[in-house]
Amino acid sequence: MNLYRLSIFLIITSSSLLRSEEIEFNRDIRPLLTDKCFSCHGPDERARKAKLRLDTYEGATKDLGGYAAIIPGDPENSELVLRSIHESSDEIMPPPKSKIPGLTSKEISKIKNWIKSGAKYQQHWAFAPIKNPKYHSKHNLIDSFIEKRLKKEGLTFSNEADPNTLIRRVYLDLIGLLPTPAEINYFVENNSNTAYENIVSKLLDSQHYGERWGRHWLDQARYADSHGYTSDSERQMWPFRDWVISALNDDMGFNQFTIEQIAGDLLPNPSKKQIAATAFHRNTLISQEGGSDPEQFRVEATMDRVNTTGAVWLGLSLGCAQCHDHKFDPISQKEYYQMYAFYNSAEDKNNTGPTIPIIEGELIDSVKNNDNNKANLMVMRDRRDPRETYLLSRGDFTNPDKDSGQLSPNYISAITINDEKEGKKKTRLDLAKWLVDPKNPLTPRVTVNRIWMRYFGKGIVETEEDFGTTGSLPSHPQLLDALSSYFIKSGWSMKKLHKLIVTSKTYRQSSKVTPVSIKTDPANRLLSRQSRIRLDAEIIRDAALSASGLLSKKIGGPGIRPPQPRGIYAFTQNKKNWNTTTGEDRYRRGMYIVFFRSAPYPLFGTFDVPDFQTSCTRRPRSNTPLQALNIANDPAFIEFSQGLASRVIKSVPGNAVQTLDQRIKLAFELALSRRPNEKEFSTLKNYALSFERNLANNNEEDMVNSFINESQDRSSISRRDRAALVAISRAIINTDNFITRE
Repeated sequence: MNLYRLSIFLIITSSSLLRSEEIEFNRDIRPLLTDKCFSCHGPDERARKAKLRLDTYEGATKDLGGYAAIIPGDPENSELVLRSIHESSDEIMPPPKSKIPGLTSKEISKIKNWIKSGAKYQQHWAFAPIKNPKYHSKHNLIDSFIEKRLKKEGLTFSNEADPNTLIRRVYLDLIGLLPTPAEINYFVENNSNTAYENIVSKLLDSQHYGERWGRHWLDQARYADSHGYTSDSERQMWPFRDWVISALNDDMGFNQFTIEQIAGDLLPNPSKKQIAATAFHRNTLISQEGGSDPEQFRVEATMDRVNTTGAVWLGLSLGCAQCHDHKFDPISQKEYYQMYAFYNSAEDKNNTGPTIPIIEGELIDSVKNNDNNKANLMVMRDRRDPRETYLLSRGDFTNPDKDSGQLSPNYISAITINDEKEGKKKTRLDLAKWLVDPKNPLTPRVTVNRIWMRYFGKGIVETEEDFGTTGSLPSHPQLLDALSSYFIKSGWSMKKLHKLIVTSKTYRQSSKVTPVSIKTDPANRLLSRQSRIRLDAEIIRDAALSASGLLSKKIGGPGIRPPQPRGIYAFTQNKKNWNTTTGEDRYRRGMYIVFFRSAPYPLFGTFDVPDFQTSCTRRPRSNTPLQALNIANDPAFIEFSQGLASRVIKSVPGNAVQTLDQRIKLAFELALSRRPNEKEFSTLKNYALSFERNLANNNEEDMVNSFINESQDRSSISRRDRAALVAISRAIINTDNFITRE
């Protein structure tokens, strides 16, 4: 009996110890402390209560007068545990008045086990050096880690997507345009790894690759064609857009891509292109309001540059430290203004600053120069007499804290890198090199994760904008590090990273949901399938143009003004002229549409394009009736539908009745990259026939006139037949399948 009891005791004890050992600070404890404790006991010294700091081991175990918040190995006497279960409302933590929910019994048990096992702290995972985990060399790097995790959870990869779905997906992802029927047929008939890889290589070499992926970067650069605020006057920033497209098409290493945008003007003997790249940080808002203080807006622009640098390259909310030490991350207010000092001497005073003349085609080698289109591009340049930088009390530009002394440019201390310029005054060029130093763990992780997000709908770190302590943990930490290491070793090649992703088994999976996958992995965090992703606003328009045959493939140059409903600017203070672009240019890609911050192009606002007041690293994806109404009634989309109808009429000549079936099938394939199934075909055909009968029976000539475009199509078939094909085209383009990647 005694031996039996001893055995049971040993089993229970060993399992308890095992549970203690399984507790990991970064995964299990830090999120609890961040949510429940750090606002009062975190990095922000001025907000810290009871002189207790819980975000460091030293602070948490400090003797506070005969007691400590955490006594390693002794949870029963650790004040953190005692206060979390205290019955008194004056003693329990977090206090009820804070409105922060208290710790649950399960969470308290975790903390107890962690303290019992020694209360070991870990460096925040995002700040830790990048590791290079091993993987099976015979497999794609990505697949090795994904498959291993799937097996652990009792899952497997889904089947590969069918050829039609896969080619449509990779075309939209890499160049944002649809494949032609000939390209589709080639891949369907030659469905092999070699054929697929050849297609991927062709797309990465396409001039349209830079347009597709340049759009994502312009979001982060808060690119717009106007100043912002109430007046929102137009500005000439399109040469910067051209530079981005050219750099991406040339596969400029992301390290150089970064350096030229942050500090191209400070490079030795900088070229005109390198100086033009610095327009990245001149995309800030400019106030032209009467009575505005130029210095106020200069300071705000400088803060925006700091905050954007933090968001885009580091995935950190640096802006939280403008007024006080960061409440959650190890970023002091002093460090914020040391980063601010890098930009504080820029020759920029609200709406005045250095510019360089650029003519169309000057920044894109593949485009001929056009002297008729010139721009004065705003760029960065430092003053000869540097400004003094001080900590701004509560972020108030009128209240510099001169008593604390002048601040010199410096980096965030939590990201430790051996600095050869220690003790010497640093410049923006030093900042740029620090951002892409291979030893800086944040930039490659953040960049790789953000690219991953574009392909799978979510990042490996779901909070792609926040790699701080309040952000999500990576779903596949080893994969994130492996990709980051690969990215650096590849020479920071974005094209090589894209190729690695789109050739993986993980990417090529079907997006079909199975009962097992939806039960085990409902949010698809384990990637047992691909994700259906709604296209971005610009790509929806580009896809419609691509299907219609109207698309102009002209690269770069000034923005365009396609047709849009009247009265768009009736509600803006500064009435703007929208002189609709004519000729081929009106059919250029969506990224070239002139973007006013105060009144975006209607399609853009409906499909979640931000106003670019600040940097946007991830667009939301809504689903509203307005989206369907916009596509159905927008003048531009009516024109695209007319173009699609005209295209199928020209492609399938002959009698309207005899060719109707072929024309419907071709219109469907041009838009959706596959032939319709029987149900889809019969639905569309019945719709076409009933539409035509309705026109004939009711003599709807006005409707016929509204549907056809004589300038596009002067075929011999009747106007009613043509109108019916336009109606079919409108219906196809306005489907969920069309606005979705697959």
